[in-house]
Amino acid sequence: MLPYRQVHLDFHTSEAIEGIGKRFSKENFIAALKEGHVNSITVFSKCHHGWAYHPTTVNQQHPHLDFDLLDAQLSACEEAGVRAEVYISAGFDEKYARAHSECLRTKKDGSDGGFLEPKYHRLCFGTPYLQQLEAEVDEVMRLYGKRVQGVFLDIVTAGRCYCQYCLAGMRAQGLDPANDDDAQKYADQVYQNYAETMRCTVAKYDPDMPLIHNDGGAIFQGHEVVDHNNGHLELESLPTGGWGYDHFPLSAAYARTFGKEFLGMTGKFHGSWGEFGGFKHPNALRYEAALANACGARCSVGDQLHPDGEMDLATYRLIGAAYKEVEAREPWLTNAEAVADIGLLTVEKCIRHKEDALVGANRMLLEGHYLYNVIDSDADFSAYRLLILPDTVILKGELREKVNTYLKNGGKLLLSGLSGTDGEGNFAVPTGFAFCGKSALCPSYLRPEFDLAPNGQTAYVMYSDSFCVEPADPALQITASRLDAYFNRTAAHFCSHRHTPYDRERVSAGVGILGNIAYIGWNVFEEYAVKGSLHLRAIVTDTLDRLLGAEKTLTTDLPSGGVTALMKQHTQAGERLVHHLTYAVTKCRGKGVEIIEDLPDISHVHCSVRSCKNPTRVYAAPGMREIPFTYEDGKVTYTVPAFRCGTMIVLEF
Repeated sequence: MLPYRQVHLDFHTSEAIEGIGKRFSKENFIAALKEGHVNSITVFSKCHHGWAYHPTTVNQQHPHLDFDLLDAQLSACEEAGVRAEVYISAGFDEKYARAHSECLRTKKDGSDGGFLEPKYHRLCFGTPYLQQLEAEVDEVMRLYGKRVQGVFLDIVTAGRCYCQYCLAGMRAQGLDPANDDDAQKYADQVYQNYAETMRCTVAKYDPDMPLIHNDGGAIFQGHEVVDHNNGHLELESLPTGGWGYDHFPLSAAYARTFGKEFLGMTGKFHGSWGEFGGFKHPNALRYEAALANACGARCSVGDQLHPDGEMDLATYRLIGAAYKEVEAREPWLTNAEAVADIGLLTVEKCIRHKEDALVGANRMLLEGHYLYNVIDSDADFSAYRLLILPDTVILKGELREKVNTYLKNGGKLLLSGLSGTDGEGNFAVPTGFAFCGKSALCPSYLRPEFDLAPNGQTAYVMYSDSFCVEPADPALQITASRLDAYFNRTAAHFCSHRHTPYDRERVSAGVGILGNIAYIGWNVFEEYAVKGSLHLRAIVTDTLDRLLGAEKTLTTDLPSGGVTALMKQHTQAGERLVHHLTYAVTKCRGKGVEIIEDLPDISHVHCSVRSCKNPTRVYAAPGMREIPFTYEDGKVTYTVPAFRCGTMIVLEF
């Protein structure tokens, strides 16, 4: 079982620095691990600069290191009883890149980035470099394989390359390098050959050795990173490094559908990787660890070892503040799976943090406290009461058939924008609307046919593309109308400072529900990612609640800044439900750096959970405080006592 408290110890160290490892001591290393409540750590064989940190016959040991640092670190881990992974930089090797520039991954225009900037250069696995990497991995396994519990290969992707080796390889297969699809097809082959080479090399010594191919936290739909090449998933997501605090819940909501153990990798840094002397507030790391656990993940915290090898105990006091709490939570974390009412469908090949429909939908579901997973078209739709197809999911071919089968079996569907259409101007599912195409006017306005919280029944501006629909079924329930502007803003026609107001006489349908299908006639999720207007989330949550009705598993009045999740845990005594609640206040400091410093007390959060059984006991973990509850009409209702950062409410049966 993968440990819950890992440190990823970077050690990318220039040859221009002397005295490498001169202050390393086993006592200091062990003291840091204990201070940090660490039970797993990644230590280095080779860094991005290309140097090895142990004796080698296939590479070069760092020129200013005069002992086997990897062996010393592994010995300290063994004495401390701490699991160790070994790190090998795969995609970056600056020493090799400068000696063999013909092996660099090359862009379509023939450029490879040059060597006038202080940066690393990505190498192509379709070149002789792969044989060099294979030899390095083989040596590590031969020398240290019995002492490590995982191999971490960094900077690995299936990106298109136009180096001389890839061009020749494509042409030999009759592929056209100028065609992006052909180039990607060959890039996928190069990646799979790389992954298979690494797997076979490691398996010679230990067929069960966990192997990680890291690509900066990206998760690929139906692609190499989520298949047999990875024993588990490590999701890189440093909130202050540009990812933000809603990135990890999005990645985790997708990762947990693959049936693999996974961890959330954050950092101790104020910013991101490679920051010496940067520290986030301990409360930030406490929250990030609690959030990872709530999302079903183990934890990993990134650190960077000083070139002299001395561990910074201030860093491990910071990590320990979070990991002490993770350690206390562990009995309620293992062997648990997320309960989900909603499947958020993506057809994106790669799940990353972008200002798009998926990001906006993820934010709405987090803030609205819905139980959901992110799924792709290969998922079992029947596992979810409701599917969301955000903004751009066209239904054709097998996906169209699969969605219609899901609907026939009682599934529910929320569509927006172009989602649900067939790519030819018609709806592919019975929405009750006739689709009339994209509106020529922008912005338009949404007017709910009810009091939409918190500002009631008025016209709300919509900056995203709107789509014209006409009611085509008398049973269709219109919940919001669309009001058009008088005209688009141009030099010849403009009004006021920003945009044209609405014409009260130009009214048409905007949002409607027919049976198990709801349609919102705007790219509402994409707009929420960009604008964040409250009425966007309000119309979506109203629509979701109408569709889910009494089938909604969890309701809570936790403030929107909190994150909640419900896990079904399998124990020797049977199953129990573990309700996670986390809360922190994020602020922007500097330019675009989102930080956490304050963890306010949260109290009197009212919750109810649908259950076919009456619990025998409800309590807050890990403090074991008993919580009064009622069970009526298939719902367990309770009030969460005051907490700071995070708590778990356990329902035992």
